[in-house]
Amino acid sequence: MTKAAKIFAVLAALECFGIMVLEMFYWEKAGMNVDPALSAEFLTQTVSMAANQGLYNGFLGLGIIVGMIGRNKVLMLFSIFCVILAAIYGAYSLDIAIIFKQGIIPIIAFFLNLTAKEKRKSNSTLHFK
Repeated sequence: MTKAAKIFAVLAALECFGIMVLEMFYWEKAGMNVDPALSAEFLTQTVSMAANQGLYNGFLGLGIIVGMIGRNKVLMLFSIFCVILAAIYGAYSLDIAIIFKQGIIPIIAFFLNLTAKEKRKSNSTLHFK
């Protein structure tokens, strides 16, 4: 995995964790800043729904990090792909800007990691110069 691939994967995970914190702990406070059309009453009524969504975002970020630490490329790519799908659905159902706000970093991370060549494991034979 190249340095750029690692950096973008970590950035995608951090994005997930940031959204998790926003949705789980600051929904009522930050909601109006995210969308001024949302009323305080609506934000209060949707606190548990937002916390649930935030938890899912945290799991996606964790999947990326665990995939990187465990060198499980499939888990990491799957988690990043799920983030991309969420951004696409958000762009389709809410606002096209979501694909740019939440999808660009994961898209770059996905393709950089997909095309990154793995280091070959050396076999147990000794090589002398």
